[in-house]
Amino acid sequence: MLFFTYDLHKILFDKKYSIVSPIILSTTFLWINYSHLATQDMIFSSFITLGLYSSIKFQKDRKKIFLLTSGLWIGFAFMMKTYLTIIPFLAILPFLISTKILFKKLFWVGCIIGFIPFLIWSFKIIGNYDFSIYSGLYKKLISLSEENTFSNPISYYLWNIPINIFPWSAFAFIGILSSLKSKNFIERYFLFFFPLINILLLSLFSTKTPYYPLPILSLISLNTYKGLVNTLNNKTVISKLIKNFNFYFIPIFLIILVFYLNSNFSKFIINSNDKLLISSGIILFSTAWLCIGFFKSIRNKIIFALLGPYLITSILVQSGTLSDRSKELRIAAENIIEAENLNNKAVEVIKSDINSTNAHSKIIKISLLMPNIGNGLKDISELNLHQYAWVTNSNIKFNDKNKIKIINDSKIFSPWKLVLREN
Repeated sequence: MLFFTYDLHKILFDKKYSIVSPIILSTTFLWINYSHLATQDMIFSSFITLGLYSSIKFQKDRKKIFLLTSGLWIGFAFMMKTYLTIIPFLAILPFLISTKILFKKLFWVGCIIGFIPFLIWSFKIIGNYDFSIYSGLYKKLISLSEENTFSNPISYYLWNIPINIFPWSAFAFIGILSSLKSKNFIERYFLFFFPLINILLLSLFSTKTPYYPLPILSLISLNTYKGLVNTLNNKTVISKLIKNFNFYFIPIFLIILVFYLNSNFSKFIINSNDKLLISSGIILFSTAWLCIGFFKSIRNKIIFALLGPYLITSILVQSGTLSDRSKELRIAAENIIEAENLNNKAVEVIKSDINSTNAHSKIIKISLLMPNIGNGLKDISELNLHQYAWVTNSNIKFNDKNKIKIINDSKIFSPWKLVLREN
């Protein structure tokens, strides 16, 4: 995804500063956050970026390989997120029709090849299980399209995207507006109309999540570069206001926030190590952005504009503040493993106790932290001598008669507790 962003920069703009757009992408909170998750969302986003890149490259170079990959991505993306692929496809469809890519045989050859892995998987699922399991894909689409816990107002992405790409929000907005005025058809379509159509379609869908806009982050990063350069080059009143707000007001406000965070008046409950890391990151970011006013060359200003977000994201990621998502749970699990010497022992899970979404998601996290996971037991009565298990059943009486002892019932593991059959 970073490579495609880098190459798209060279195609749409020029080779100068082509490294800037992927750096902007890699310092965007939404991108850095989901790149540390073992989910299909980043792979899905990369396939869509491949589709955008291939379509533009074919229109520019007319090479058949790009015509093939401009259809190939659809099947691969469908394998990752099924029906969600329809949204980026509808967003790129007007371009495919206007450039006649859609009517070329090699495009459809690529499209068919792309769906082969999904078709093989489908036959395997139906063959090994039955069609009712496979139809769960459709049932999930129906449930997501209706009112559910992830339903949000139609205006959700208007505030959610700017927050998730902070501190690049203002520059991205300027870049998108300037892309509308571009005389270059490809630049105007992919940097303005494609993201706009994508967001409008996502907004009409009942389920709205922060990660649904991930596929357009490459385009947002390109627009951010454009907006950043335009703001630094222009000397209009609006440009000066944006520069002052971003490079003076935001850093000063964040420095004041650091002082408050470390004062006796702070109401934020943060671990001392995390507080030190967050404070250091904010100070480095703010210092880099405040230094921009001392430079005259655009090159140096761009370097320091990138340096601030790069330093803060590097500190937060490498320290584990962003990537260590279950820190308290991990530490508690490590303490149990050491205390009970579980390194060479399998810990079972009583499967009948997985009776809610909360219990299900929690036991997955707990099990992944255990050195050895058992095969699972249907009931607590199946627990062997000197064997450990995770249970939730509150009706079990832990006494001398059944010889089952509670090892840990800390709230951090709730609703699960670790038990041991002693005799």
